[in-house]
Amino acid sequence: MKSDYKWYILALAMFTYGWITGTARNAMPVLFKEISLDLNLTTLSVGTIWGMDPLAGVFVGLLGGMLVDRFGIRKTLAVVCVLAGLFSAVRGLSVDFLTMAGSMFLFGMMVAMLPSIVPKAAAVWFPPQQVGFVNALINIALSVGSMIATMLSATVLSPMLGGWRNVLFFLSVPAVLVGILWLVTGREPQKHELQTGEICQVSLRQSLTRVLKMPQVWILGLISLALWGSIMGLMGYLPMYLRDTGMSPALSDTAVTVINAAGMIGSIPMVLLATKFRAYKQLFLISVIVNVISLILIPLVSHVWLWPVLFVSSFLRSSTPALANVMLLETKGVGITYVGTAMGLMSSLGMVGACIAPPLGNAMAASGPQWPFFVWAALG
Repeated sequence: MKSDYKWYILALAMFTYGWITGTARNAMPVLFKEISLDLNLTTLSVGTIWGMDPLAGVFVGLLGGMLVDRFGIRKTLAVVCVLAGLFSAVRGLSVDFLTMAGSMFLFGMMVAMLPSIVPKAAAVWFPPQQVGFVNALINIALSVGSMIATMLSATVLSPMLGGWRNVLFFLSVPAVLVGILWLVTGREPQKHELQTGEICQVSLRQSLTRVLKMPQVWILGLISLALWGSIMGLMGYLPMYLRDTGMSPALSDTAVTVINAAGMIGSIPMVLLATKFRAYKQLFLISVIVNVISLILIPLVSHVWLWPVLFVSSFLRSSTPALANVMLLETKGVGITYVGTAMGLMSSLGMVGACIAPPLGNAMAASGPQWPFFVWAALG
C-alpha cells in the first residue's frame, strides 16, 4: 500500500527548508549595507556577523541529526521551526555589533540543524531510487527561498515595511507557523509506508559512536568544509563588492539571485544525470573544481561576463547537497537509522568552513577588493 501523505510531508519539508534556510537566512546579505550604516559596522564586522550563523552550526549540526534519529521528524522539526522564527525576529532588535552577532548565533543554531533533519524525510518516506530527486526538490526550495530574499528584502520589503528591522520581523512569522503545522499535522510513517527499511530508534550515544567510525562520512564532511566555506563567503560579500565597483544596488542584489536561480534550474538535471550513470562522486568532484575556477574569475572579468560565470558555475555545482546526501545514505552501515547523525556530522564540518571563511576573506578586503575571492578559491 502506497501513501499519498508522503507528498504532503515533502511539501512541508520544502517550505521549511526554503523559508528558514533560504528566505529568512539569505535576506541578510542584501540588507547588510543598510544594517552596517545603521549600526556603524565595518566590512570585517559584517563578515564576522555573517559567520556567526554557521559558527552555531559547528556546535549543533551534529546534535540536530542525533535528535531526529532519536525523537523523529515531527517533534524535532516542530521545536526547531518555532525557535527559528523567534530567534529570527530577535535579529531585528539588535542595536550594535555584539547584539547582532549574538542574535545571528541563536538563529544560526536552528538553521544549522535543518540540513541534517529535513533530508531524512526524503530517506524515510521515499524509495531509494527517488531519494536523489526528492533531495533535489528540497534544494530547489532553498534556491527559491533565497531568490525571494535577495530580490525583495532590500529593494521592496525594506522601503515598504519601514526598514530592515521590520523585514526581519515579517520574515520570522512563517517559520513559527510551519512549526505549528509540523506539530499538528505531521506524523512518522507507519510500517507499511516505510520505503527504505525499518527505522530503529537508538540512543544518542549509540548513533554518535557508530557514525564517528565511518571514514566516508568524514571525507564528505571535510569536502563540505571547503565548499560551504567558499560559497558562504561569496554570498555574503558579493552584493557589497559589486556596489563598491559601481553596480547599482538592485543589480548587485540580482547577482545573488542569479546564483540561486542557476542552482534551482540545475538541481534536477544534474541529479538525474548522476543517478542515471551512477556518477555521484565524479559530478561532486566537478562541482568543487568549477567552484574554485569561478571564484578566481569573478574579480577578473567585466560586469558583462560576470553573469555567465555566476550562472554556469552555480548550475554545475547545484547538485552537490543532494549528491552528498545520497552518498551518505548509500554508505555501508548508515541507512535511515543513522542517516540523521551522519548528515549532522557532515553538516557540522561544513559549518566550520562556513564560519571561518566569511571573516577570513573579508579581512583581506583591506589589501584589495578582489582578495576575498582568491582566499575562498584557495580554500576550495
